[in-house]
Amino acid sequence: MDSNALINIHRCLILLDTKVSVLQCDSEETKLDELTTRLINGQYAKVIESDVFANQVFQNQKIQNLVTKFISNERCDQADLYTLITGITQLIISNISDINLDASIQQTYCLSLAVLFLQIFVQLNFTGPTLPLLSLKDKLGFIGTLSSKITSDEKYAAQFQRNMLKLLSIEGQQPYNLVDSPLFLALACNILETLQGVQVSLLSPEAAQMNSEEFVQLSCSTSNIISSDCILLASISWWRERALQILQSLYSDYSASLTVICYSLLSKERILPIIDGIGASSIGQALLLTRQLELAKCSLAGNSELKTMESLSRAGDISGIELVLTGCKAKRTKYQHKSIAALTVLAKSKESLLRLQTNDSNLSPQDVKLNDDTFLEKPVFDELGDDEIFKQKGETLKYDDLNDIKRIKIDYTDFSDESSVDFSRKLLPTAKHKADIPNDLNALDPNAQPALAGLDYAQLLSRMEAIKKNTPKGNALVDEELIALVQRVLFSPECSVNWLLFSRALWYRSLLEASKRATVERGVLQLYSLVEELGITSDKTARLFPKSDDDVCFPQEFLNTSIDSRKVLANSIRLRYVYVISAMPKWEMDLQLAHKLTELGLFKSALEIYERLRQWPDAAVCYETTGDKVNARSVIEKAVAEDPDNARAWCILGDVTTNPQYWEKSWELGHYADAKSSLAKYYYKPPKDSGIERDVKKAIDNMYDCLCSNPINFDNWYFYGCMGLEVSNYELASEAFHRALNIDDSSPYAWSNLASALIKLEKFPEAFQALSKAINAGDATKKSWRIWENFLTIAIKLGKWSDVLRASIILLNSDKTSLGSSKLDIPVMEKLIGVLTRDPYDPESLTFFQNSCIDFVCNKVPSVVNNDVRCWKDIAKVNQWRGKPWLVLDNYEKAYRASVNSPKLTLEEDSWNVAVDTCADLIKAYQDLGELPGRFGADDLVCKNWKFKAKSSIRSLISKGKRMWEYTDGYERLQKMKREL
Repeated sequence: MDSNALINIHRCLILLDTKVSVLQCDSEETKLDELTTRLINGQYAKVIESDVFANQVFQNQKIQNLVTKFISNERCDQADLYTLITGITQLIISNISDINLDASIQQTYCLSLAVLFLQIFVQLNFTGPTLPLLSLKDKLGFIGTLSSKITSDEKYAAQFQRNMLKLLSIEGQQPYNLVDSPLFLALACNILETLQGVQVSLLSPEAAQMNSEEFVQLSCSTSNIISSDCILLASISWWRERALQILQSLYSDYSASLTVICYSLLSKERILPIIDGIGASSIGQALLLTRQLELAKCSLAGNSELKTMESLSRAGDISGIELVLTGCKAKRTKYQHKSIAALTVLAKSKESLLRLQTNDSNLSPQDVKLNDDTFLEKPVFDELGDDEIFKQKGETLKYDDLNDIKRIKIDYTDFSDESSVDFSRKLLPTAKHKADIPNDLNALDPNAQPALAGLDYAQLLSRMEAIKKNTPKGNALVDEELIALVQRVLFSPECSVNWLLFSRALWYRSLLEASKRATVERGVLQLYSLVEELGITSDKTARLFPKSDDDVCFPQEFLNTSIDSRKVLANSIRLRYVYVISAMPKWEMDLQLAHKLTELGLFKSALEIYERLRQWPDAAVCYETTGDKVNARSVIEKAVAEDPDNARAWCILGDVTTNPQYWEKSWELGHYADAKSSLAKYYYKPPKDSGIERDVKKAIDNMYDCLCSNPINFDNWYFYGCMGLEVSNYELASEAFHRALNIDDSSPYAWSNLASALIKLEKFPEAFQALSKAINAGDATKKSWRIWENFLTIAIKLGKWSDVLRASIILLNSDKTSLGSSKLDIPVMEKLIGVLTRDPYDPESLTFFQNSCIDFVCNKVPSVVNNDVRCWKDIAKVNQWRGKPWLVLDNYEKAYRASVNSPKLTLEEDSWNVAVDTCADLIKAYQDLGELPGRFGADDLVCKNWKFKAKSSIRSLISKGKRMWEYTDGYERLQKMKREL
């Protein structure tokens, strides 16, 4: 087989689609291409009985003997299971290597076997339909032997399942206890690790003892690599990332280590060989787009908002999808005559991706209808580009301006230049007016939009999840956006959307509709329908809906021995895009249904699901919500009793009881990061009845352990940094806030705290840069004024007067109820005035700084601060510099009025003396400026009757102070000024 054919096989495997390129099935040498075709098309029974896999793997006597020996020991502890899996892996690779074939073909067979195991596992636990594994027991050989033992011995089965899940544990987290056939995933992971030559296996006992950074480093290292074929290595790396992402989805919380490893496995350097040399073709575009969508999926799972946005932006750039969210008019009810404001998403795929589209989506999950006497099944849209809905909501779709939505910005850089970051475009481009809609989209009928490419549908769903995950729940405008995105998928031409993508869109719609009174019934029924079609309970409980056609027909087609290799089975259709959207295990769907029932107050129904799924922590929450605290604690203790080595259960028990011993136990068992986080918070702020004193140093030590186990957690790094500031350990605080901002750089408070630490370390330029980031990050309306004060202070220290002016303006315009006029820093304003007036005034060549400073001092400050004598005198200096004596005199008059009207004038002699000084300044201003040319020129003077006004001012102040201050020096000064006039 030539190298081009082999490359073609790997590309088809990555895209899980034989139609992206023609696979030849007439190779008498290996039949590898036919096996690949059957594997991609979901014909696993035929793949299992193929010559190579039957003889060298499933029916191989050496492997059979190894499994028989393992079963005969009547032990299946974690170490024995690891030995069994590694032994099977080594025998598989050795047996296939003995075949008289090229090394690259041998290793491709090994990779195909790992893909087979992974696909079987994903079908069993994620996508369905149900696999008839019992009918394949004989063909599965050693797996069938092991399965027979498990099904015949309940105690052995429980022990096998428990230890297999421990084998797949990481960082104290264990997969869900009802995972179906975890052996398939373990074998897939181990084969891929061996092919890649990693220094430490995820399954090895040594991995559990390593800290996170060491494990990641060794797991990504490939010094023991057994192949020099770059294409093959790229394919192995890609599939290993997929296996780890599936493993990630089995945990209740994300694993930082797996996230970092997945980023490494999908790095440009590792997978470029499989893309390189393909040119600007549709296949190359699909591969690039697939990679970016998988990176986005990885980032979503790892709670990395910034990386999610970067990957989705690049995905949009690569696919070339035209996408816009716009307002429109729509009718939603059957008897509605006047259209009302709504949102819709217009989208169109590039022809290059549409050419790869396969027409095999003839089956779709059940779409539950509204069946309502009033509401239409789908809105009828018209009048694109209408902005009424934006006005109705009282806000625009510009995320930077929303008060309760995080800024969502993205990067549209090219694949070849991933280092540069361009956040200029929004995640969901918006057109408020018809003229803003691109021409190609403007020509679309919103009621009959064209089909998109499958990867573009996946992209829309990923964008929706990113928005949903990073915006507040229950925001009306955000919900409208999400519904519009879902409708773009669901309202596509019939049978044009892949089964899995359509079902996911239905799922998202149901979660949104179940929160609305008019659609709650349809929303909940749709959730039940999807759970029955995909969920773990479909064969164990009574059904609300009949089985779908593919559920009924699939087993017979799957077991058909004479099936054409080109026949695409239902499982293949469901699996095609499973790796490019967020993985949702079957039990997760059950759990989300239970969560929704809890929100609706249906606690009994939710509790039934939690108890059936053995989700004791969630069951405890249900019990506690209903006031049954006794059962709440008992179910957590039950979880610990069932599995005493479950680190997470011990941690939750500690959270429920506030007992630090349980957190210590959790850490001892599995280095569960949340346990140390809880301990840190416990010692930082111990409960009043705990009898212990606050111990920040101990809290820091525990948080350090937590971060060693899970270094990708913004909140933990932020808390760690705050504690560093509190104990004056500024090096620690600086490092902590740096690490937090590497995860999420949108927090102004993290930037500000970093600046505080750097200021204490006397790193003023770095502190200024951090504060510059702080004032530009996050929602401007929610920033603390203290951030601007710190920015102002450092800007003064560094002599950055433009920034000083900017900060002064912001502080002046801030909320007066929280700041008050005292937040006008008059000494700072005087420094600005000094900088402003050191050069002669030239109205024809004023700089931006001079114009802005004049506006600040002469217009903005007077509009806010009108009772400060010193302030008015400073304003007078600027107007004097500008050569406007009439304004100078006006400023002195206002300064005089401010001093005379002070409530302290007759109470405090200092206030009296200030008033006398101000009066003296005003008299001098009258004398110096009164006779000067006025504003209008000609014979106009600044103040013709200045003597009268001067005498009146003195008499007024004498009158106010006579009773209290008649014999003071200030009073005598006034009398003297009066006589001199």
